[in-house]
Amino acid sequence: MQVTHPQEPFMNLPTEDVFVAVNDYGVQLGYGYVMYQFQPSVYPDRPVNIFFTMDCAPEAEYLLFGALVARARQLREQNPGVPARMYTSVAPTDARKLSFLEHNGLTMGNTEDLVKLHVPGDAGADMFNCSIIPLPLNTQQEMVGLVERLRLNGLGHITVQHLQALQVSPVFHVWGLLYGQNLVGECIIAGRSDAAELVGMYIVPEFQRRGLGKHLLKRALGIVGQEGVSEVKARIMSASQPQVRLVRNFGAELLDQTLMFPSLDL
Repeated sequence: MQVTHPQEPFMNLPTEDVFVAVNDYGVQLGYGYVMYQFQPSVYPDRPVNIFFTMDCAPEAEYLLFGALVARARQLREQNPGVPARMYTSVAPTDARKLSFLEHNGLTMGNTEDLVKLHVPGDAGADMFNCSIIPLPLNTQQEMVGLVERLRLNGLGHITVQHLQALQVSPVFHVWGLLYGQNLVGECIIAGRSDAAELVGMYIVPEFQRRGLGKHLLKRALGIVGQEGVSEVKARIMSASQPQVRLVRNFGAELLDQTLMFPSLDL
């Protein structure tokens, strides 16, 4: 049994970040890959986050996992001295996989939490030198521009296809936060007319820690509240203190833990 790299890129990842496990007869037993992310605004205490996934037969798990850990340790040296972790996502009901990861030294404390936010009765007023404006998404260029800004600010999971699917929802809003003439943040809320979800939100790093995120979300929740939306849900990472602090301002009520993110400090 051995682990090799594919001959061609997989999911737009370089071949050196992708691994394939094969047996002595050349039959593929599974695959895995790692993705390097530098996220100081989401995880200021541990900015280097290397996501991995593996899908393989049990007999190849240890070999494949070892290759992924070795590659993650190489990638973390892109920012030597910066706290780093390697992590994956697992359904809370997948006891076998959770047991395997825990046996290999990963901790289970990080989760994706689904919370319900309090919707204020009014949208409030703009802060000094700030304004909240609706952003049009009428063209492919506008879609691509939004997706690229989201990616640059740690929200790479939102794609053009995702936005196009959301656009047909009864509630769909994209707001931009202007500080003077500068676009310093954006917020997306979409879903049903009675219950919607905070799809994504960011404030650019140089304008964080000024209360702008709280202001943007308060205005966004107030606007959809005036439209009749009584419930807005959000998904947050329990390991991200900025996210946890933000939703606490809106009376966040825990509804469910939807994913677990076992992690290993590097």
